[in-house]
Amino acid sequence: MLDGKKTILLSILLVAIGSGTVLALSITKHLPQIVLPSTSPKITLVDQATLDSLPKKSASSANVGRLASGIIPPTNSWLSGMVLQSTPLPVYPMPLSFLAKDNGFEIGLPTVSSSATVISGEHTPGITSQISGATGFQLSCYDKVSATLSYLNGSQPVGKLTLAEGSPFVFYHALGASTLNLSGLGAIVSSSSNYLRYTKAGHDYVVATNGATINKSANTATITLNKDNLVTFYTLPGSGDDALKTYAGNELSEVTTGYGTDKNNSTTTFNYKTTNNKPTVFVPMSYSRLASGGAKLTTYDSIYGPMSAVSGNSFTLNTPLVSANTKLDLSHLTTTHRQQLIATLQSDVAKTTITPTDSYFAGKQLARAANLLDIAEQLGQTTQVNQLKTILDNAFTARLGAKYFYYDSTIKGIAAQTSAFGSQDFNDHHFHYGYFIYAAAILGKYDVDFVINNQKQINLLVADIASYDQTPNFPIERNFDPYAAHSWAAGLAPFADGNNQESSSEAINAWNGVAAWADITKNSQLQASATWMLSSESATAKAAWRTVDTTPGYLKNYKAPLTSLNFGGKRTYATFFSDELGVKLAIQLIPMSPVMTDLSADPYINSALGASITNNNYNVTLGDYDLMYKALADPAKALGLVGSQKDSFIDDGNSRTYLEAWVYALNDK
Repeated sequence: MLDGKKTILLSILLVAIGSGTVLALSITKHLPQIVLPSTSPKITLVDQATLDSLPKKSASSANVGRLASGIIPPTNSWLSGMVLQSTPLPVYPMPLSFLAKDNGFEIGLPTVSSSATVISGEHTPGITSQISGATGFQLSCYDKVSATLSYLNGSQPVGKLTLAEGSPFVFYHALGASTLNLSGLGAIVSSSSNYLRYTKAGHDYVVATNGATINKSANTATITLNKDNLVTFYTLPGSGDDALKTYAGNELSEVTTGYGTDKNNSTTTFNYKTTNNKPTVFVPMSYSRLASGGAKLTTYDSIYGPMSAVSGNSFTLNTPLVSANTKLDLSHLTTTHRQQLIATLQSDVAKTTITPTDSYFAGKQLARAANLLDIAEQLGQTTQVNQLKTILDNAFTARLGAKYFYYDSTIKGIAAQTSAFGSQDFNDHHFHYGYFIYAAAILGKYDVDFVINNQKQINLLVADIASYDQTPNFPIERNFDPYAAHSWAAGLAPFADGNNQESSSEAINAWNGVAAWADITKNSQLQASATWMLSSESATAKAAWRTVDTTPGYLKNYKAPLTSLNFGGKRTYATFFSDELGVKLAIQLIPMSPVMTDLSADPYINSALGASITNNNYNVTLGDYDLMYKALADPAKALGLVGSQKDSFIDDGNSRTYLEAWVYALNDK
């Protein structure tokens, strides 16, 4: 850990469910520690013996040579492509773009443009710097929001560079005498021995020094540094006054993240700590609701719209609270619908098998069977209940062990022996395991023996994607990005546009399942963290996937009804697997678990479906989920269509029973 000043620290404020008591958690990389009131002892998520029972291997293609000793690989992160690829790729710590190189770096402020189906904010090299003598870099420490790179000459540290999501600053701190060589400067606005500002590609770029000396020549500059000199690089969105200059010398050391809930809101608090304890600048995502922070300084363009910069050190965001839900309300069914549902249930249970050997399709079938179990329990169908319990118990027994999963000793997580969609590189784990955990929560609700016998094994899957504790075996909340307020799906992010997420709804399903499992296992710490992630993911899915605000002029050319695939530097109306219009919508709906009845508040359901479905024909790929979305806005219309949905167009993670139950429940209120 470079100079001992920065640890991977996540300070968390939890509100115990139903108690109103604030719990303070402090989780440190090398010494995991949770400080709680004596009435709330630490709950250990991972049983070491159960973890040790899994085979160990390293099957990922990750390049971990850029990680300092003891650093857990940051898979599924905004910075993954920078440090886990053989050739570093650009990353997008909004509002900036950044590209690390072995002998230097590039910093950019993307120029956002739009077309009918793409919003682009690709990396732009506004500042290009070489570090004299540097031969490589390592990730020396990181937290959920910030990262520090150590630049090396062989094995000798030359300097450290710190950048963070939500910060317009990049800090270079010399660890010895060194030189930075800047090239490709634009039109000079202002220049002195400690300040340089120039305009390039429509943006202003600034270099400010504390102790170091700037010497400019033509379109290049040389910065001469001695030990502990600081150089701050930043961008300005326009040509006006430099509103950030006052804060440029306040070097960022780390960002800690806190969260909490009350009856109506989920909150996220960021503490941007500086080495001199003075204020810095925070630029929240355009869709974030800033509840506390300093004065507005300036505004940046982004692929999501305008981002307002504010000053301070502590910043709190609010989102509406979403609680876990794994149960459709069937208490008001008419006699006719109840009888129809029982008949459909009997048919679906009779043909229920769980056969896939990978973690994605097996997970979907587990969740399908679990939804049938919950419906069977509500309808009092004892025969089907017992059949489904047996099917689920046998399926879990066959999968929760060494024949099915292994522990990746390099990546530090659980992966399936049979890969799917790059799961060996930790792609989509929250999608895959979200189904497993959701199904386990439903089965556990009705079968206490299942929980007794399998809690430790399920907890390993939970730990892989949603650990609230930093340990040597798992990272904290692997997939979830608290600044972006959503998850990242690509394990290693092999894209020049940054990391990405396609199915926002499967991410919602994951945190819904984790929160429900936490309730079954009486884990208040897990429930609090999962509820926070569920609330954040749900709000962002609505604001950044299912809707697009094209009010800003640079976004006006975008004509699609939603964005179905978002990267760090790009939003698109596309998917990785299909160009069907109905699929582009449905991938934001699948699997329509009960928590997603909240989507009834979407004001654009009919317009989205009008752009995705032709002539009310839902017999298209994933069209069953589109029909369920229709039912939220027009239950009567969906009721008239559900009978014509063909079995061949009901997804393998869905069933006619669940489809009918969804539509009937919305009609029979």
